[in-house]
Amino acid sequence: MKILVCIKQVPDQESRITVDPEKAWAGYAENASYWINRYDEHAVEAALQIREKLPGTMIDIVSIGPARVKAAIRRCMEMGADQGFHLRYEHEDYLSPSIKSRLIAEFCRDRDYDLILTGVMSEDMMSGQTGPMTAARLGIPSAASVMKLEVDLEKQCLYVERELDAGHRCFMELKLPALAAVQSGINRPRYPSLSNVMRAKSTEIEEISYDDSLLDAKYETVEKVLEAGSDRAGLTLQGSTAEKAAALWQLLHERSLI
Repeated sequence: MKILVCIKQVPDQESRITVDPEKAWAGYAENASYWINRYDEHAVEAALQIREKLPGTMIDIVSIGPARVKAAIRRCMEMGADQGFHLRYEHEDYLSPSIKSRLIAEFCRDRDYDLILTGVMSEDMMSGQTGPMTAARLGIPSAASVMKLEVDLEKQCLYVERELDAGHRCFMELKLPALAAVQSGINRPRYPSLSNVMRAKSTEIEEISYDDSLLDAKYETVEKVLEAGSDRAGLTLQGSTAEKAAALWQLLHERSLI
């Protein structure tokens, strides 16, 4: 069995975003920290658990982005993935789900993957579109918000349990090949073992560049990005504890809050 896990490297959520009006996009400082999107870590773990049940399964990792993305790919290989592929894209501007899904679909076209796993969404964009759009481009069935999955090679089926609104669950049977976008509650990602860390260091990550024409077919563009303004101001109470308490009570009383 061949499994592909699509991952994304995202910035540390504590990193401050800066808006660049010329690019109509937001970016991060050069010293910003990046890590694997946590939803994608669960997708990697799901692939590893499938391999434990089905020995001989091969797990590939693919990611789109600049050179720094290789660190995230290698981290997945340290967890136990077999091979990594880097779809090189150097620009830090907006890359739409339609373009990302097209790049991934082109990568998958002749590789005969039985199962493609992704996180349900990325921590930075939170659109949840890339996975289902990739499946649509490949013409394979897909399921999102997956909380449980099981592969049946005899029937060539994937059984999934999906999380719906209001705590409801949905059970589905998908014909392989298929794509599943997993939720964070599906498992607990493992720590890399020393043997996998050593193996990952010596394993080359294959870099792939595509013709620029793939990036020209844009379905949407970003017109403007603005920093969020603040319409509220803080108030600092002065004086002793008793005076602050009295001032707070008076303030709440004036605002009809008590």
